Amino acid sequence: MKHKYSATFPLLCIVFLHITFLACERRGLTYYEVAEISLSADWSLSGLDSKEADFGATVLFYPQTGGEPKVFLLGDRSGDKIRLPEGIYHILLFNRSFNDFSNITFRGKEGYETLEACAGKIITRPDEGMRTLVSSPEELAVATMEGFEVTEKMLGNYGSTPYKQTTVHPEMTATGDDPCHIHLAPQKMTRKIIATFHIKGLNNIRSLTCRLDGVSESVFLATGKPSANTVIQEFVPSTYQFTPESPADGTISGTFEIFGLHTGSEHRIYIDALLTDGKTHFTESYDNVEVTETDDGQGTTTLRIEVNTGKIPDVEPETGSGSSFDVDVNGWENDINTDIPVI
Repeated sequence: MKHKYSATFPLLCIVFLHITFLACERRGLTYYEVAEISLSADWSLSGLDSKEADFGATVLFYPQTGGEPKVFLLGDRSGDKIRLPEGIYHILLFNRSFNDFSNITFRGKEGYETLEACAGKIITRPDEGMRTLVSSPEELAVATMEGFEVTEKMLGNYGSTPYKQTTVHPEMTATGDDPCHIHLAPQKMTRKIIATFHIKGLNNIRSLTCRLDGVSESVFLATGKPSANTVIQEFVPSTYQFTPESPADGTISGTFEIFGLHTGSEHRIYIDALLTDGKTHFTESYDNVEVTETDDGQGTTTLRIEVNTGKIPDVEPETGSGSSFDVDVNGWENDINTDIPVI
């Protein structure tokens, strides 16, 4: 029996070492199932305000073969390092995150071509039966890239280990191209509208609410194509300017963002002005409003609308309407002088 155990012991040791080696090899293969990708983004032509940088950005990698996208949040929107398994991906990068917008929602997140930014606050007025967007979307900038490939040679291209594999293909070394680096340059996807109303009798207006029809309800991030579904955009112009030669006349202008507006189509604008008497409303609609488009070369496309309104009727101003903060002091008691001790 003693000789039998002596003969089997070396065999057991060999089996144990073989199993241990296979386990270690498996851990090594698991460790190198991903590649580290360096992502950089240039936002200089995005048309976004510098404060937008505080919100970071979101990048999505959609597998070409289908399936859920891999989503990465970037605290620093200028770039980061991420890790991806082998495959071919379509990439979408946009400012902020899905939850950082107040007036934009997203749908179709499961697909690269179906991801859509939508107007977040649409109501249907019972008296009008029209779908109205009561708040304009925030600024949105997007960059895309299709067909980015993570190859088998790129796996395990991080860390300091003898098993590290080369990340730069020999044919790319001369030009400095790195297959493990992605550079994107987002461009603004929303459009700025500046609407200006030339008004005779501007002095009779207390407030003005406007509505523009034919505004796109959403935009597809992959293509930048606005949705065919349209809504009415409501906005309140806030900049008043009287003409020097006529103190009663002048302009009111407002600026807001939209997803899209076909410049070749005819559009209509509705206005509803509350006059200074506090009770009279002046309403009009204007057909065939001309829309012109300009590009500042810095990523911002501006659509301009000019409207000449009818004469605003003269009304007797409401008492105290000259101030938005009207205080009646007639009921106050007489002043009481009180000494306040200084400690």
